[in-house]
Amino acid sequence: MGQTVRKVKFIMSLMREKFWLEEMAQQGLFLKNINFGVVYTFEKGSPQRLVYDVDRFDLPKYPLLKDIRDKEMFVSLAEEMGWREITHDEDMNYYFCKPYEEDGINEMYDTEEERHVHALKYRDRYRHAAQINYKSVLIFDVFMVFLALMVRSEFPLVLGFVWSMLIMMFGFWCESIAQMCEREFRMGAQEWLRANGKKSDTKKEYRLFLTTRGLTRYLQRQGRDGWHIMRSSAVCYSFEKGPQETWYYTVDSKTSVNRRRRAMHLRKIGDGKDINQQNNDWQVESVKEAEQNGLEFACAYANNQILYRSRQQVDFGKKNMFLYSWLLYWVLFVAVGFILGFITGYIST
Repeated sequence: MGQTVRKVKFIMSLMREKFWLEEMAQQGLFLKNINFGVVYTFEKGSPQRLVYDVDRFDLPKYPLLKDIRDKEMFVSLAEEMGWREITHDEDMNYYFCKPYEEDGINEMYDTEEERHVHALKYRDRYRHAAQINYKSVLIFDVFMVFLALMVRSEFPLVLGFVWSMLIMMFGFWCESIAQMCEREFRMGAQEWLRANGKKSDTKKEYRLFLTTRGLTRYLQRQGRDGWHIMRSSAVCYSFEKGPQETWYYTVDSKTSVNRRRRAMHLRKIGDGKDINQQNNDWQVESVKEAEQNGLEFACAYANNQILYRSRQQVDFGKKNMFLYSWLLYWVLFVAVGFILGFITGYIST
């Protein structure tokens, strides 16, 4: 048996962990065991290019025969494809590896359908953990209220509040992990690397733009320097290195789509039940119109805005608009609250 090395590392992202383990293998450290999700035991050997992957096989509370046999069938199929089971952690994440194949399949889930099932498995696991935490908070709070009434003291209420906040924070953390796992496992390995990998041909920058004019000018400057947008969020922008060229960007929104539809006397796109802007009817219409105008999809700036680009300036969408419409509502809400508070205080005096 070769010499073993232990490393302590906390990695929230399973995809990031996968690539880290592959880096270790190229340094001659091969995974043997994982304890508590942070203590990694490696065996030293000759550097080798391996690929790693992970899956779950935890049983439901009332398993069916299929649930019991799933793991055995999966491992058997994986072995036929060259994958070898290494170990699992306390959360029943099973780790597999195989030698890298230059022209072969180097992912356990290489189709969109398989990735979808894999992503939902991890999403549901962490959401279930979050729900258990929320239920435990309710039960504990009821008990603390009853205890406070019995002993006639406020201490149980204070203790219950502090403990509930901690458990709620853990529940929110589980929710964020669920969303991250679903988002990451829907990607292929190369797609994830393009969006998240720390390579010389990718970069992330953090900026805050209040209007589309400031954002599009910034993206044009980046393009002239050879950096082209891949993904974006409210303040984080991911770029990929490419040729130094000028792209013209524009942002389209549901409001702009409906403005164009009104001009053509068409029905407005809207859904009164769509509270979180998740109905994609307007996005479908926006993409269709953008392609007709010679624009190509760059990325979704948010679920209520889409970023397009073209080789030449195209009159599409609104010239300039505020990017954070939700901020206006909060400013208005605070202003109204301040005015009402001032009026109430003035009347009371």
